[in-house]
Amino acid sequence: MKTILIPVDFSETSTNAIKFAADLSRDAAVKKIILLKSFYTSVYEQILPTPDFLQVSAEDIETEREEIETQLATISRKLHNRCNETIEVETVISTEPVLRAIYQAIADSKPDLLIVGSDAPGEVSMVGEQIIEIAKSSPVKVMVIPANASYKKIEQALVPCDFEAVARLGLLQGLNNSHGWLNPKLMVLYVDPKNKHIGREEEYEAAVKKLVNCYDCQLYYSGAKDTVKGILDFALHNNAQLIIALPGKHSFFYNLTHSSITDALSFNAKHPVLILK
Repeated sequence: MKTILIPVDFSETSTNAIKFAADLSRDAAVKKIILLKSFYTSVYEQILPTPDFLQVSAEDIETEREEIETQLATISRKLHNRCNETIEVETVISTEPVLRAIYQAIADSKPDLLIVGSDAPGEVSMVGEQIIEIAKSSPVKVMVIPANASYKKIEQALVPCDFEAVARLGLLQGLNNSHGWLNPKLMVLYVDPKNKHIGREEEYEAAVKKLVNCYDCQLYYSGAKDTVKGILDFALHNNAQLIIALPGKHSFFYNLTHSSITDALSFNAKHPVLILK
């Protein structure tokens, strides 16, 4: 993993994501971390007055940009001091809205991983409030960092899997090579409240072993009726340091509604979620 991209907005959420990335970089073959700040002023903001009847001038915009540059420089220094000395820290200011700024940065810098922070309950940040759109539409892998999560060496990872999508487990092949830090024991969890797996355990286990034979892997089942709660409870009780979300319509993450994902991210206070593509 050579390059990590982090959209920032100077909130506590993004500050925690930056700290997490810095600590992760000590265990990974990271060469560069890019801090991206969206500084977007719409045409309407420039020509229409605010509710206080103040119109945004070019000087106001330039002053705000200078303040952003100062804040980014400060964060960059702190990040560099927390990382290995060999890691390059780059800052980018985009005049595009957040999503468009991220897409452009991905096209320009081709990062291996996008790290974003999810808001704590009661907090709303510029990046955090768009996290679902970012996670679903990003062309590169996304790691979502809960507001209260701190980095721990990833020794066990939980992979929720609906067996309609068992072939997607093949995406884990080689992940431990592209992410030098990611070679954990895998716990593949099938949340199956209808017990459809009964009588087919050997078939499922053989399929899992074949697809992820480069890992130490164990298959588990859960009868939880609430899929998300079942996943998060299992992660908590089995000491998982990471939850890996597979892509596709049968993924526990992509198959949730917008409101369900919001609830899941709010409820998940401890476990980073790596969303594969």
